[in-house]
Amino acid sequence: MHYVMADLHGETGRWQGMLRKISFSDRDTIYILGDVVDRGGIGGVDILLDIMDRPNVVMLLGNHEAMCLKATDHPEDGRAVSHWLRNGGAATQNGLSRLDPAKRAAVLDFLRKLPDHLEVAAGGQRYYLVHGFPADSTYDRVWARPGAQAVSPFSDGSIVVAGHTPVCELFGDDRAALDRYLDSLSDGHFRIFHGQGYIDIDCACGYPMIPQRRLACLRLEDLREFYT
Repeated sequence: MHYVMADLHGETGRWQGMLRKISFSDRDTIYILGDVVDRGGIGGVDILLDIMDRPNVVMLLGNHEAMCLKATDHPEDGRAVSHWLRNGGAATQNGLSRLDPAKRAAVLDFLRKLPDHLEVAAGGQRYYLVHGFPADSTYDRVWARPGAQAVSPFSDGSIVVAGHTPVCELFGDDRAALDRYLDSLSDGHFRIFHGQGYIDIDCACGYPMIPQRRLACLRLEDLREFYT
């Protein structure tokens, strides 16, 4: 089976809990759409090390990995370092500092080689996996915030699966639409958003100030949803 997650933001317990919930095995593949590090969790580097040890876990570049690389590759760039730290980079910075030099270099090299999108097929459906949204540049693919009205740009029927934007922020200033979404939550926690050929799986994991947050996982063969 093929599973997709995004925006773990250092929440190791939720990551490990999800692996158990989906009974993840060597026969399965997980795609992680970036933002493993930073924000409210402190285990981002530990999750990266776990991912690096698993040949059937495929990770994409997120904007937080991009910020991390820019800051660590150019420590003399005070604006880049400040930007990263303002966005929750301190836990990642601390995690990297605890590694021996060779392992730290290996983690950063792993991040540098991450793709910024993937096209996959499962269950007879084509999917375009990306952190933000399809675009013409890596920067826009990892930073774009399409909103709830976004439509897949692909004429072949490919469905875009993305993270980056927490589902509660998809509605912009449309408070009525947000209220309708919140009213639809049967258990009081965020759920994956399904739009017009666009699926947002960022359920605000890593935001401890948001009580409705959780980690979401989507199985591509049948679009079954899992949460921890």
